[in-house]
Amino acid sequence: MFRRKINSKTNILELVPVRKLEHTVEDEKVTVLMPRFFVPWMQKNLVPRKKDPFIKIKLDEMGSTTWLACDGRSRALEVARKIAEQYALDQDEAYRRVGTFLRQLYQRGFLDLRTTDQVRVETAPPVDKI
Repeated sequence: MFRRKINSKTNILELVPVRKLEHTVEDEKVTVLMPRFFVPWMQKNLVPRKKDPFIKIKLDEMGSTTWLACDGRSRALEVARKIAEQYALDQDEAYRRVGTFLRQLYQRGFLDLRTTDQVRVETAPPVDKI
């Protein structure tokens, strides 16, 4: 899969992670479903009939909690604080671990990292013209 770059000066914890892929939850662990092909005609014509059209990526307990906390509204900083509280981690270690994990997910195309302004514009209610 392609790799996307994040500017090294960008503070990931100030961005809002937004999931791009579907997932399933089983025994409190998340399995991310990545399509074998993203182009519909390739998905239809190139995946063998008896083969699953998704590649399943299983996350561990902390990865699952982090994935589910990426709801598209909370900043990564809030996600890291939640992880620190739930797993009794030092704040700095939680920031580092969540930041690294989100950077990897972004680079592999599993999620988007947006600014709070981008998220507000997308979720703003429509304005009625008078």
